[in-house]
Amino acid sequence: MKLTGSGGCGWRLVATVAILACAAPALAQQNNAGDRVRTTDHAVEFYISNDALQALYVRDVDIGEIGPTEVRGGFFYNEDRDLVGIADFLLLVGDEVDVRRLDVRVGTRLYGAFLAPEDEDVFGIGLGGEAEYFFNRARSVSVKLGLFYSPDIATFGEADNVKDVSVRLMTRLRDGTDIFIGYRAFEFDLPIDREVDDHMHIGFRRSF
Repeated sequence: MKLTGSGGCGWRLVATVAILACAAPALAQQNNAGDRVRTTDHAVEFYISNDALQALYVRDVDIGEIGPTEVRGGFFYNEDRDLVGIADFLLLVGDEVDVRRLDVRVGTRLYGAFLAPEDEDVFGIGLGGEAEYFFNRARSVSVKLGLFYSPDIATFGEADNVKDVSVRLMTRLRDGTDIFIGYRAFEFDLPIDREVDDHMHIGFRRSF
């Protein structure tokens, strides 16, 4: 969806406000709902490739009747000086058996991007999710597939849509620390399609 007459600063402000708005409901519920919202885990996650890096703060919460939910916020940056703010709100789907081998999470991913070569701001509301399969009952080795898509109706600026696909293999290094290798195809559909990430990466996740 293309809008004209808006300056770059205006779009950056809209993107920032939208990302903060995504995280606000979870934080507000935690403050106001007492024991109905319980934090079960915090983590930081970082990856780097030859051309890009991403850093995320991850918070697992149990929100009353909604159930286990993962909230994330962070940024992506690459060698073209593209800067993308990312916010996730993903609900765990399925039963609550502790020994389950497959976790499926569905929800939304918000993008607030400044694409430097085009000097363009893009805001997108992506829908999708992640499926993670654990190879053992200790849940120490897993493979995860993620897929998010922001269609034209939910993408603002000069882009028509946003596609974001990733796969990673993760293993536990020690308690609270995991390392992973992965691949990500991250694309903004501009008049000339822009792949902001299309590389293998390595990273770690630290829970605390």
